[in-house]
Amino acid sequence: MLSSAPTAHSAPVMTDRATPPMALLVLSTVLFAVFSFVVTIVAMATFWPAGVLLALVLGWRGGFIPSFGHSAEASRMAQSVRPDLAEPTLPSSGNASFDAYRTDMLNRLHKEQEKFEGFLVRLREAKDKSEFDTFMDERAKRTQIPAE
Repeated sequence: MLSSAPTAHSAPVMTDRATPPMALLVLSTVLFAVFSFVVTIVAMATFWPAGVLLALVLGWRGGFIPSFGHSAEASRMAQSVRPDLAEPTLPSSGNASFDAYRTDMLNRLHKEQEKFEGFLVRLREAKDKSEFDTFMDERAKRTQIPAE
C-alpha cells in the first residue's frame, strides 16, 4: 500500500509488504542467476580478476554461495512452499499394527520437532537479548565513569 501523501523530496513508501507469489520468487532467482553467469563470463573474458571478483560478489549477493548463518529469507521461503507440497503417504507394510505404530511415532516425532524448533527460536531470541543487555550495560558503565 502506497502512502497517500508523499512529501516533495521523498518517494512513495511501501507500508504493507505482501509476500510475492512463489512462482515470482523462483522466476526472479532464475533470471538473476542467468544474468549473473552472463555478466561474469563477459567480465572473465575482458579482465579475469574483475570476473573472479564479480563472480564472488554476485554469488554472495544472490545467495548462490552457502552461508553458515541462519537465513530468515530461506526459512520464510521454505515455510511458504511447505503447504503447497503434498504430504507423502507411506505405503502399507501389510501389518496393520505396525502401520498404526509407525504413524503414531511419526506424528509424535513431528510434534517434538516443532517443539524443538520453537525452543531454538526462543533460545536465539534470548541469546540476542542477553548480548544486547550486556552491551548496553557495558556502554552505560563507560559513560558513567567520570573523566579525570
